[in-house]
Amino acid sequence: MSGVIFLFFVISLLLFIGAFHYFKLLQQSASYPPKKIVKQKVNVLASAGVITLLIGIMLIYFQ
Repeated sequence: MSGVIFLFFVISLLLFIGAFHYFKLLQQSASYPPKKIVKQKVNVLASAGVITLLIGIMLIYFQ
C-alpha cells in the first residue's frame, strides 16, 4: 500500500512540475503555442496535481 501512496505523490509532483513549466512558458512573449492553450494546460496539470495529491493524503489518512 505504501508503494501506491508513493506513486500518487510522485505523479502529483510531476504534474506540478509540468504546470510550473507551462506557467513559466506563459510568462514569456513567445507566440507559439498560443497563450490560451498554455493557460488550459496549466489549469489541467495543476488541477490533476491537486487531485492526485488529495488522493495520496486520503490514502495516508485511511491507511
